[in-house]
Amino acid sequence: MKTLKLAFASIAVLAAGLPPVAQAQGRMPTYEPQLRLRTAIDNCLKNEVLKDAHCVRKCAAEFRMDLSGKKPLCVGLNPNARYTPAEPNYRPPASAPNAKPVPGA
Repeated sequence: MKTLKLAFASIAVLAAGLPPVAQAQGRMPTYEPQLRLRTAIDNCLKNEVLKDAHCVRKCAAEFRMDLSGKKPLCVGLNPNARYTPAEPNYRPPASAPNAKPVPGA
């Protein structure tokens, strides 16, 4: 009985030590690529890949596409791979100080 408890305790100690070891090995950086629903009259662009009913944007340099899961994923080829998402280019319209208010607002 004592050896059984000792065996379970040693397994618990080993299992508790596994996550720090996995983190110390370093995980590859990942990100989810943009995707859009493909319509019947639409085709995927040159920078996109067809996955089920979606067009998935190709991965950035230093990343590879993993289509094996339910959602596509871009996985880094090395631990130092960096991905910077595109910045939106929207600028809100400048407010005119002398503009009349919209009727009914």
